[in-house]
Amino acid sequence: ILTITTWDSAGEQFNGYQIHQALTKIGHKSDMSVMIKRLDDKSIHVLGNALTRLYDKTCAALLESLLGLRSILPISGSTIFLKKYYRDADLIHLQIIHGNSFFSLLNIPFMSRRHKVVWTIHDPWMMTGHCVHPLDCERWKNGCGNCQDFEIPFQIRRDSTALMWKIKHWIMYHSDVTLIVASKWMYEKVRMSPILSHLPCYIIPLGLDLEKFRPMDRKLCREEFGIPDDANVLAFRFRGVDDHFKGWHYIKEALLSINPEKLTYLLVLDGKGGLDILKEKYNVLELGWSSPDTIVHALNAADIFLMPSIAEAFGLMAVESMACGTPVIVFDGTALPDIIHAPEGGISVPAKDSKALADAITELLKDEQRYTQLVENGLRIVREEYTLERYIQRHIELYTSLLNKE
Repeated sequence: ILTITTWDSAGEQFNGYQIHQALTKIGHKSDMSVMIKRLDDKSIHVLGNALTRLYDKTCAALLESLLGLRSILPISGSTIFLKKYYRDADLIHLQIIHGNSFFSLLNIPFMSRRHKVVWTIHDPWMMTGHCVHPLDCERWKNGCGNCQDFEIPFQIRRDSTALMWKIKHWIMYHSDVTLIVASKWMYEKVRMSPILSHLPCYIIPLGLDLEKFRPMDRKLCREEFGIPDDANVLAFRFRGVDDHFKGWHYIKEALLSINPEKLTYLLVLDGKGGLDILKEKYNVLELGWSSPDTIVHALNAADIFLMPSIAEAFGLMAVESMACGTPVIVFDGTALPDIIHAPEGGISVPAKDSKALADAITELLKDEQRYTQLVENGLRIVREEYTLERYIQRHIELYTSLLNKE
């Protein structure tokens, strides 16, 4: 198996590194080909060379920016055709290939003529003319063009969305690719996409290492962050005040509308700064970009994890929180309600409804019986559906079935 992706170690749940490790451990030949290598592993190879990388970072990036394109003009990915590990591979697994400017989508038709190709689609970008998540826009279903939002990631300078959509459509209709998605929500998007709907698609939810993400002594975890044992603790991700997808605006409105009845701490993961507006009511602990151990301890220290995303193709941190015994509150309209099995394993409220979010927080903190039931249900759901072992086994079964069809 050869995995092609942007990074080797960063975001290992999304880049195929966990699968690579597991395949190697049980005796299969596995290689990775990446743009950014951080690990000392001889089976992980860097794509391109000094010249191709310089071209991709300068000429290709500038031209794509000016033309409103993405992942069409880079050439570093094309150097893989010269590698022995590529020629020897039985199956190619594409993971995140649009994260940086290094891989052209035009490579995919050529790859699929020689190899079995699997592609894990982590977000709807491949279905649209430019954006990672189209949100309420429906134009991705009929060709894009006349784009109403140039700023939504990935940002563009000019409206080439119809052209980019047509390029993607042509590429996928000239490629023999099997798709993987992590949620029913994404599967339904694929089935509605004129670009991807003709391709076979399988649902394989992401998996967790439950020896790492597990319930711990909540009192000890709180002591680590200087939080009193009798305080209320809410945790959430913060991607900055200009975040498009993770729901910061609604978290802010909900928390400002609540009048805490007892001392309340906010554990904020990822971003820092821009939270002063909450510090008059709450004790705010900004953890920034944290290690996995810190995240596990923070989730164990929290009473509730807030994840009111307005765009989410899976929602791994919701599953991580459930695995630590911390209930999750999400918005309707994304993959999250199904992933957490709301209302059985977590709470889902109407999308973009800050009042409903605030009410759910307040009510759950008061309802001990429901809180306990959500904790128990969440732990059971994670053990049944989201283990790392099951995630790996599903991939091996898919690889085997595709190669046996040969």
